Amino acid sequence: MSVLGVSWQGVVRFVTNALVGRIGGPAFLGAVGSAISTAQVFALAWPTSAGAAASKFVARARGRSSPTEIAEVAAHLARRTLAATMLLSVAAAGFWVVLDHGDPVEAGSIMALTAGYSGYSFTRGLQYGAGQVARATSWDLITGLVGLVGVLLTLVSGVRGVQVLLPLAGAYLVFTAANWPWGVTGRPERRLRRELDVFMLLGVAGTLASAGFLQSSMLVARATSGVTNAGQYAAALTLATPASMLAGSLSLVLFPSMAEAWGRGDRRGFMAQTDGATRALAFAMVTIFGTLLVCGDLIVSVLWGPRFTEAANLLPILLLAVLANTLSVACVNSITTRSQRGMVISTMSSVTGMAVGVLVWVALAPRFGTTGVAVGYLCGTTIIGGIPIAIVWSRDGHHWGRVATKVMLGIAIMLGLLTAERALDYNVWFDLGFALGFLALWLSLMRSEAASVYQVIKRR
Repeated sequence: MSVLGVSWQGVVRFVTNALVGRIGGPAFLGAVGSAISTAQVFALAWPTSAGAAASKFVARARGRSSPTEIAEVAAHLARRTLAATMLLSVAAAGFWVVLDHGDPVEAGSIMALTAGYSGYSFTRGLQYGAGQVARATSWDLITGLVGLVGVLLTLVSGVRGVQVLLPLAGAYLVFTAANWPWGVTGRPERRLRRELDVFMLLGVAGTLASAGFLQSSMLVARATSGVTNAGQYAAALTLATPASMLAGSLSLVLFPSMAEAWGRGDRRGFMAQTDGATRALAFAMVTIFGTLLVCGDLIVSVLWGPRFTEAANLLPILLLAVLANTLSVACVNSITTRSQRGMVISTMSSVTGMAVGVLVWVALAPRFGTTGVAVGYLCGTTIIGGIPIAIVWSRDGHHWGRVATKVMLGIAIMLGLLTAERALDYNVWFDLGFALGFLALWLSLMRSEAASVYQVIKRR
């Protein structure tokens, strides 16, 4: 259910960008992509972390069989999120006016999108923490469809500004209203309230430096390369990020599940979840990202057309960057679930990675434009994802040596095939044959992991 809901929302955003790029061209896509990134960056400044906090602490209270604590946590986070969303929405509108010299209508669109995405991020995390995955998925499907149809209608009617995103903003607000914890009251005891607030502060810093790093790269591309080149970057980013939705859906389920196991003192089950999820991610993510990387030229050609040739050059860099980030999902959850110290570690790894990425942007972006931005993002995410994996691997004694070796071989294979494609310079439709070759080699390497994933699915 989680995969279904997250995937559908990913499809909605993907189709929105595809329609905007196809109909309006790179410049229009650059403006819309910048608007979406602006809303998401400001939502990361509190509401997204509030959703993560709800997912963890509500699930932990469920593990302790404490309905009073569940209500107190939900009410406390809801009050803080509502106040933060109001302030952040206004700030996002002001930022957009400065960035794009936007008119009041565009600023209002950014405000609505920020408010909608903020509420959506919090209430979705709350529903997962409460074990209401089916409910959240149902609303994901309904509101996603309404938002997508609305975007299509605005495009057909001739809208060519960021106002085209108003239907998505409305859909997010409907999801928020349907899943808000109306009528829930209570105030956590001082110790728990302090734990929640510290988690939130660390979470905000960590998400701004990790997820915010991705969205900031779009804004940096816009600032250093212009709106048209930013459209090329947005096109490549649109293709690189949807596959990570699978890892995101796993995280949404895994985080409360691990928190619940930790809350009831099940250490063995906790570590087994980390190990199994990491192996499954290694198998699934390299399969998906490797296929996309090898077929990148074909996908860009079919989806975006001849106006987006530069997107094909950016795509492999961004795919590797997002791959590095997704492989660490289970390890990040393992670290942040255990204690506040884990949140500090996760936050510091994110801040370190982002700092490295920013330094690369300063050095490369003025000279190499969007390519320099993509390389900086790759360098930063490799650090952000690598530190949690190294810590959990060493601390818990997981036997991941063979899996890590196979992942490196898989990356080498996909890059080798991409190099061969570019050297041969043939019709892009032959990319399908190279993709099949990659899949055959990768699946032969990962036979045991593929069998394990199949057995888990079969048991479920």
